[in-house]
Amino acid sequence: MGDLQIKFLVLIVLVFLITAGFCILIWQQTKRFEKKALLAKQRQKEYEKELRLKMKEEKRTQQEKMASVDEDSK
Repeated sequence: MGDLQIKFLVLIVLVFLITAGFCILIWQQTKRFEKKALLAKQRQKEYEKELRLKMKEEKRTQQEKMASVDEDSK
């Protein structure tokens, strides 16, 4: 093999190694992002449940107030 062919093979190997390194880096970042997204989604669902409970309680208190107003007007 000539000197030029060896340099070309070295270049190909370097490009392959760099590409593999970027693939591993992207994969790790994707896993981290996935974990963060899952936690955020769980927090969002919990917050939505809390809001629904608050809305039900507020609606119930309004209905009780309206019922007491109706009873007072009789």
